Amino acid sequence: MASLGQNLRRERELRGISVEEISDSTRINSKLLKALEEDRLNEMPGEFFIKAILRSYAKCVGLEENTVLNWYYEASLLQEQFNKSQLQEKKTQQPLPKKIKRLIGMMIIIFIFLIVFVFIHFSGGEKESSLPQEELQASALTKEDNPASLPEVVSLDKTAFEIHNLTLEISFLEETWLQVYADGKLMVEDIKGPGERITVEASKEFLIHLGNAGGVSYKLNDREGKPLGSSGTTVRGIRITTENYTEFLVQRQGTIPNP
Repeated sequence: MASLGQNLRRERELRGISVEEISDSTRINSKLLKALEEDRLNEMPGEFFIKAILRSYAKCVGLEENTVLNWYYEASLLQEQFNKSQLQEKKTQQPLPKKIKRLIGMMIIIFIFLIVFVFIHFSGGEKESSLPQEELQASALTKEDNPASLPEVVSLDKTAFEIHNLTLEISFLEETWLQVYADGKLMVEDIKGPGERITVEASKEFLIHLGNAGGVSYKLNDREGKPLGSSGTTVRGIRITTENYTEFLVQRQGTIPNP
């Protein structure tokens, strides 16, 4: 049975299309396309990211998306079964008998009791040594003196910082697939590389899907945003609105966010 990569390469070669042509048409890095055709899916970040590439690949080559995705699901199922068999083999290799585990546990408990007994036996008759006078004075001073007064924490009403528009500026640190909707309209659906940057504006909200959450940094209305996830992590449904946008900002100590 042919693998996912073998099926893709066969269909592409039958149509006389090169990997470079697909890369130019879809703006997907040729390294990722080659990894896909060589079944090196472990080098690609996230199932959502892989599906997006497969859809673009199918559209460019002229294949049905569902056919290509079915190849992927079959490959994923086979890989999952292989991983389970490998895990089962590891579990069956020289398992530690339960009796030995219990014996080791009992020995550890006995050893702890012996240490406690020896400690009590040799230190039971001794009185607790008093602290030097200087330490007592320092301790008393610490208890009596009040610490320096701290600035009063002001409870802020989030509605006070509601704004009427949003500007999102995304900088790409690693190769990343993303979708950005502004007020319900798809504004960006692409794969971006390190060094690239995009700016999108919205009146009410953004909805963002990322194939590599750690591959981007961003600003909201010229303010630094919090990380959205780690490198290689797929994150969907990030919703930023004029009401909650301050929750996505990096808050610096002693500052109040300006809308």
